[in-house]
Amino acid sequence: MRFAWETFTSLAYWRYVLFSTQGITSVLAYFGGIYLVVEALDFFDVYSRDKYASAAFFVFLALGVLLSIIARRPIKTTTISFPNRDYAIEVRIGDLFDAAGAVMISSNTEFESDVAGGKIAPSSLQGQFTGRYFTGNQQELIDEIDAILNDRGGDPPYPLGTVVPVTTHGKTFYFLAMAELNEHGNASATERGVSDALDGLWKFIHQQGELQEIAVPIIGTGRGRLQMPKRKMIEEIASSFVNASKDGKISDRLVIVLRKEDAIGSEYNLWDIKDHLKRSLVT
Repeated sequence: MRFAWETFTSLAYWRYVLFSTQGITSVLAYFGGIYLVVEALDFFDVYSRDKYASAAFFVFLALGVLLSIIARRPIKTTTISFPNRDYAIEVRIGDLFDAAGAVMISSNTEFESDVAGGKIAPSSLQGQFTGRYFTGNQQELIDEIDAILNDRGGDPPYPLGTVVPVTTHGKTFYFLAMAELNEHGNASATERGVSDALDGLWKFIHQQGELQEIAVPIIGTGRGRLQMPKRKMIEEIASSFVNASKDGKISDRLVIVLRKEDAIGSEYNLWDIKDHLKRSLVT
């Protein structure tokens, strides 16, 4: 209820539902549908158009607006299916760690994982993962990541797109190198770097991962300091997945997760995002 109320009180929501091209088209479509029904009723003498025509216009318009609002009510998830490709892309507002399948965790090219020592912020996605699954025992996580990297050979920094799978609590987490650390230990990402990182993720999952649902956060736009609208990043993630899937199936379902804090009052809502993805994704 709180999510719905906060969305209803957001100017961005009303701007899209009623005052965007899609919103006006929706209102007019419902208005036209009601008009056709009334024409049929008048033809069969169920409704007298001549008697009520002047007042009916405003009633029909109000009904068109109401039906458009109901049809585009606040939602927390939306899905685009690709039957010819046998997969679907879902955009969801919620907690990434609630995802049913595998989860991608954004990391850095050093795979620095020291939260307790202050090198990784507890509020970051990697910090939240450590706090949730390795509370008081982060060394176990560090040792596991180091062991996997040592088996592969090479030294840090590792290439963007390097993936380290961590399995814990019955779930698989893909640590993905998508940002670089500077001399002060701050991470930064670039559009090209994120693109390369996503390519590496899909390639790893296709070659070594399980065929299961994969959940991905809106990467780079937070602590990665990437100046990119979240809607654009959602499009980048979805487009990258679609393009990579042409070379072989990666997953039945990609779930792109947007934090509720980022969705409330933002410029875009899930209806807008779905419309945008339908126009931009080509399979």
